[in-house]
Amino acid sequence: MSASAKARVSLRACIVTLSLCFYAGAGSAQAPVAPAAPAERDTTTAAPAAPAQPAKATQLEAVSVTGVAIPGSPLTQAANVDVVDSQAMQADGVSNLGEGLDQLAGVDSIGTGNVAGKPVIRGLSGLRVKILSDDVGIGNQAYGVRHMPVIDPFLIDRAEVVRGASSVLYGSSALGGAINLIPMDIAYDHRALGEVMGRYNSNNRQWDTGVKATGGNGHFGYAAGFIRRDGGDIRTPDEPTYFPGPNAAANSDAPAYTGRLPYTDFNQLNGSFALGMDDDTLGEWQLRYTRFDDEHNFLLPPPAGIKPPTAGAEGVGQYINDDQIQLTGHVEGAGIQWKPSFLYQNNRRRSNAGGFPLVTGFDNTIDLEFDQYTARLTGQHGPVLGLSGGTFGVEYLNKQQASRGRVQLSPGGQVNNAAVFAFEEKDIGKLTLQAGLRYDYHDVEADAGETANPSPSVVNADKQTFNVVTGSLGGVYALTDHLSLAANVGRGFRAPSLFELYVAGQHGGVAAFQRGNPDLDEETSLDTSVSLRWASDRVTAKLSGYRNAIDNYIYIEDTGQTQNGLPVFDHDQADAELYGAEASVEAQLTQWMSVHAQGELITGERTQSNEDLPLIPANNFGVGARFTPKGQSWPPGAYGLVDLTYHASQDAAPGEPFSQFDGAPFGRASTSGYGLVDLGAGMTPTIAGHEVRLDLRVNNLFDKPYRGFLDTYKGYALSPGRDIRLTTSVPFDL
Repeated sequence: MSASAKARVSLRACIVTLSLCFYAGAGSAQAPVAPAAPAERDTTTAAPAAPAQPAKATQLEAVSVTGVAIPGSPLTQAANVDVVDSQAMQADGVSNLGEGLDQLAGVDSIGTGNVAGKPVIRGLSGLRVKILSDDVGIGNQAYGVRHMPVIDPFLIDRAEVVRGASSVLYGSSALGGAINLIPMDIAYDHRALGEVMGRYNSNNRQWDTGVKATGGNGHFGYAAGFIRRDGGDIRTPDEPTYFPGPNAAANSDAPAYTGRLPYTDFNQLNGSFALGMDDDTLGEWQLRYTRFDDEHNFLLPPPAGIKPPTAGAEGVGQYINDDQIQLTGHVEGAGIQWKPSFLYQNNRRRSNAGGFPLVTGFDNTIDLEFDQYTARLTGQHGPVLGLSGGTFGVEYLNKQQASRGRVQLSPGGQVNNAAVFAFEEKDIGKLTLQAGLRYDYHDVEADAGETANPSPSVVNADKQTFNVVTGSLGGVYALTDHLSLAANVGRGFRAPSLFELYVAGQHGGVAAFQRGNPDLDEETSLDTSVSLRWASDRVTAKLSGYRNAIDNYIYIEDTGQTQNGLPVFDHDQADAELYGAEASVEAQLTQWMSVHAQGELITGERTQSNEDLPLIPANNFGVGARFTPKGQSWPPGAYGLVDLTYHASQDAAPGEPFSQFDGAPFGRASTSGYGLVDLGAGMTPTIAGHEVRLDLRVNNLFDKPYRGFLDTYKGYALSPGRDIRLTTSVPFDL
């Protein structure tokens, strides 16, 4: 997503979270109810084919969120919850999940061109943010800074973002938050309802072509979607470059590469197909198959390849294949809504050695594959024993990984997790209390027999076991019909991964040699947040503050040593804390004009050394306006928008991925402040008897040279220049 699609500001010393969240419509005196969204943010789509009015920050107030313990309006949750639907992402022309969500205050994206976008929630990312498919966790080998989620945003109905520790519901890796991806819904009462989509992105000359449809005969139905993404090399503004050459040292902030960046292309073919049954007695069941197939190049920094810097840019080819089979049911029995789920996932990540792009074929350098089996059963009950309702459940996960490449990197091994949890709610007048408790047994064991070239630490590895209890306590109090106060305290945990415990090898994704630490303990956190929320007919807003104290935070540090010309990074632990504030506001000034603003203030540091934590987003703030002219002189569905954002400067933390470029004779890892301007427009004309949705976005309107702090190319190249994205969507109902 463009930088202007979100707004943030920075905070260096904030301990509590306040959140003023304005939702259109009025809430009840006891707990605010979900009101209807403004026209330009209507996200209550009945089926994938119905194009919603595009939105910059889409809230699903009229649809219950399910990625929480007790489904309902986001307003009734003690935790901070936002929802973005697929149609809004589509209107913005996003290519990955990170782009699709970084419009939300407190949510960012670690980006690498258009191919990779990793969501960041309140400064935490990767293995600290749980990605779920309809409540069930999915893996994507997220230890790498460029390892993106393996579900295409075109193939979902919506994404529900829960900020803060969510371990009570989802266990390890939900320490920083959770993103629940809701699959395409099945329209049992339609024969064929869907849409055909086409898009062109000018910056990297990318073509996207997709189709999705759903239908049924009343009791049996289907939902299917496919999308092809073919992206070329990205273009940055044509700024001077001095590397390699005699003037490089005197111009060390200049990028190593500029203009059209080679080896930044990618190709994807992703799809999903589901069969469903909806019966009054047997309930609703869905069997879904999802495929994510990706091939991409990454541009390498010099001299990470096989040639001297004078030979020019080099790339590395990578391949990702992911298959998921998920069975989900919704059955009522004994007064309880049961939701059994089973998910099988096969994920394979292959990477060449530096200097060998896709055109050379796979060279067997890194070959990691895992099979993951997850079984989960939850039950949601109504009032009982004086409680207003609640959810309880059990979950079991087994992961089996093999490392077959010449370089071990992450080893083969097994991970097991068994858990039991409960979450209850109590209404007391205007106050709604929510509390949860969970127990996890988690073990990790490296297996030299499943590792082609095991390191000594893997050969001598013992099983690591973790027994962890987590909990949460929160509430929502309706101060008035429009204003509510929410607070939440949650305990989170994360067990160290096979990668963090035993990595041994050159990691091309961060241009470094990394080593694991078998003595790592589990991370535990105490996350505290406060939210103030307002809802009226014309104004919606959110003001939030939080503090997340993490014991045994796992990080990598630069040892000062080098191997094969690359810095050596080791894994270590230290206590840390993150604190910040985020705010958003939208006001409907007239029938045809609304304005919005949002921002984020965040800091993170190790508590003993006061050194910054890695990959903390730069502070940002943004404002914008949306115009929806009415009248016969305007095309149907016409709108226009403008967004202005400012991103503050940010210093790279010690040991941060790519921090080594602050001392290189080119580029830099720390970034300067910058501002961007984005424009958008759209309409829904009728062409040849068919309604057509046209959406236009112009990102970085003035082609401004800048480096985004979470852009992984920042160390040796600029961030993308102007990008014109045109999306055409044609719905059909047969």
